[in-house]
Amino acid sequence: MAADWKCNGSWNDGGLKRLSFKFQGYCEDRSGQCFLSAIRGKGLTVHNWQAWKTDDNGWWQVDLSTTAGLAWQVNNAIEQVTGSWRGCWPNQ
Repeated sequence: MAADWKCNGSWNDGGLKRLSFKFQGYCEDRSGQCFLSAIRGKGLTVHNWQAWKTDDNGWWQVDLSTTAGLAWQVNNAIEQVTGSWRGCWPNQ
């Protein structure tokens, strides 16, 4: 299985923005915690972090809430872990 990740949508969460992405082949031994560490390393406060393995061929899903308008920093953190940029959640 090749390592990969993909955008998985976003929605409003009160005054926060809920962001979702899927991954496989990265940080699975830590249940995605390296993504959380990278996001916090960008100075973001993460609310309601959830990561779980889906039934979709080994993909994991992450949902998290953070301050609206800072999704670009979450993209930067994911790029830090994966080495690839997807540009999820523009202007969010």
